[in-house]
Amino acid sequence: MTDELKDIAELFGSEESVALYRLPFSDEFTVVIQDGQKASPATDGFVMMPFVESEKHPTVVISPDRILHCKYNTEVNLYLADKEIENTALPDERYKSAFGKFSKALNDGIFEKLVLSRCEKIQIEKSDAFNSFLKACAAYPRMMVYLAKTPATGIWLGCTPEILLSGEKSHYRTVALAGTMPAADKDIRDLAWSEKNKEEQAVVASYIRSRLSALATVIEEEGPYTSKAGNLVHLKSEFHFSPKPSCSLGDIISSLHPTPAVCGLPKDEALAFILNNEGYDRSYYSGIVGMLDSSGTTNLYVNLRCANLSEGIAYAGGGLLRQSDVQSEWNETEEKLKTIKKIL
Repeated sequence: MTDELKDIAELFGSEESVALYRLPFSDEFTVVIQDGQKASPATDGFVMMPFVESEKHPTVVISPDRILHCKYNTEVNLYLADKEIENTALPDERYKSAFGKFSKALNDGIFEKLVLSRCEKIQIEKSDAFNSFLKACAAYPRMMVYLAKTPATGIWLGCTPEILLSGEKSHYRTVALAGTMPAADKDIRDLAWSEKNKEEQAVVASYIRSRLSALATVIEEEGPYTSKAGNLVHLKSEFHFSPKPSCSLGDIISSLHPTPAVCGLPKDEALAFILNNEGYDRSYYSGIVGMLDSSGTTNLYVNLRCANLSEGIAYAGGGLLRQSDVQSEWNETEEKLKTIKKIL
């Protein structure tokens, strides 16, 4: 490890708030360092927004007092992407209980879609967080990879494939990402998707489309197409749009978050149902992470395939429709957990 990388690794044992992030297909990562506590809340910087904001889980912005750009070895421990991790064969009792409640609400016609997630305790050496970040950058070139530490959040590591908002001023991009299955050895363009997966993606795309119609003057849509993310593939549609002059960056974020990819439809009712019936605290999982710059380039992602390294907890979830079955959905969360567990 170079002296520069050693200095960055040491930041995670300091009092400073710090975030590292690597955008997809980049051979460098960015370091955002906040030297001290701000007298007033910052608006621009590296954002960590929880699934639901609360006194326990506030939105945190790491102000860019110092910014570094670092090259890294794209082949560092790349073999870890093929590391074998055994699935837990059967759903645990908490997940089965929550699935029953979610499934009943869907079959009663109360919801069009709900997202059920879970967490799992993992063994992790917090002192190895920086090396795990470098491994993730090498193993997952198609994802946004981040490592962030603040007094309010602890240390989080994530490898997320889902853009919430990317762009600047007159042109932004967002995606509808839903539907999941293991990546196969053959060309991903030849993979056949089940009706359940296609319907799940269509629900998310319809939601994004309807939200943007109230926010944007020009909207262009591409997809859906199959997109690879680590050991999984998803169905993805891209939306490019120009916001209305009266529409602020905050308006766009609050309108899109949480998307049906992590919540459900109808949105407000699904959010309340999840909080009352999922059975645990999502914390910053399925929230928002990334750089927010109201006068420049913003790159915000949905916080998926992530872990709270301070508490040794990894998170994963999946979208439920009326035809979902508990074993298949559990298996999907197992595959998603492998993304983070392989590098830890």
